Amino acid sequence: MPRVCKVTEKKTMVGMNVSHSMRHTKRTFLPNLQKLSFHSDILNRDFALRISTAGLRTLTKHGGLDAYVMSKPISRLTPEMAAIKKAIEKKNGKPAKPAKKPVHKPTRSARLVKKVDAKKAAAKKTK
Repeated sequence: MPRVCKVTEKKTMVGMNVSHSMRHTKRTFLPNLQKLSFHSDILNRDFALRISTAGLRTLTKHGGLDAYVMSKPISRLTPEMAAIKKAIEKKNGKPAKPAKKPVHKPTRSARLVKKVDAKKAAAKKTK
């Protein structure tokens, strides 16, 4: 079973132990995972999740498992949490909303090109 948080997706990291003599040896940093069960009021059942303490604070901040899952788009959830969200939406009869695509502003160089083109067009009109 991989050591991954179901909420924050924190996982094992690799680093180095550095001794006083500056000798480096590899080590692993494990996430602080806790196995907890959360009750879904909408589905009326419990879910056992392996989450980090940071994930627990996140769920608490949002007001529980149901509130957290419903506040996030499916694309931002782990597969386990997405399955919970789909089950809640199926029970409520509400379809899943597709995630909004991010709106990208043109880059600075593209804006400058537009300004230069506008100046050239204005210069041609005056001639």
